[in-house]
Amino acid sequence: VACEQLVRPYKWDNSLPISMENAMVASDQTTTGVCIIFSYLLKVASTKQGKASTRHDDERDKSSERYSYDTTIFCLNILTNVVEMVPHSAKHMIEHIAVAVTDEGMNAIPWLTRWVVSTTSGFRKSIMKGSFGSQGETEESAGGDELKAGEEGNLVTAGNGFVLLAYLMLEDESSSSSTSSIRDAVIQELPVDESGASGGIQYMIKTLKAFCNFYHYSVGDLSVAVIAPVVKLIAGLQ
Repeated sequence: VACEQLVRPYKWDNSLPISMENAMVASDQTTTGVCIIFSYLLKVASTKQGKASTRHDDERDKSSERYSYDTTIFCLNILTNVVEMVPHSAKHMIEHIAVAVTDEGMNAIPWLTRWVVSTTSGFRKSIMKGSFGSQGETEESAGGDELKAGEEGNLVTAGNGFVLLAYLMLEDESSSSSTSSIRDAVIQELPVDESGASGGIQYMIKTLKAFCNFYHYSVGDLSVAVIAPVVKLIAGLQ
């Protein structure tokens, strides 16, 4: 019920840094919960990317960074839940969101994919060369050897972001043209190597596997609640 309410339009007087390209949101005075949550994700992500690093006021910086991280994960999880529970409406709605990140604007799916990929910059080479998240990787290496100090949050953010994108890409009982066009838009933004032999969907899969390995390494048997659904998503992407 809560997820269905998040895709229903209602009156909203405050302006958002996004717009809708179809009639699901009739005017600037009407919006949905999905649009508000996506707007907040955009705001937090943009603020974090544009923030200059500083050595001063470390405690405040750490607190702000933790708040941004928690907010980001919360927004990603809520959007994932909505797409999982109300796939047809949520996919159609998110696909037609336009975000105001450039003078020309940009659709939500390409922006989301680019942003999620950007969170993997610290370990992108390991993903591309095929060692990160591989089945032969030990728990110890997943937890430390290839993941630099301070990158744990980025891996968790990337994992949650790719989970959302995977749900958007996978077909469901009410699949329409949205699923195919979303999948094409996501793939277009995923990195590939010069030969074209690595990256693409495999980039998502290896990141998700590394995400699962890290959770298992960090939490142990309690991680099954997170890992099991992700393993099913990985199988659907392969």
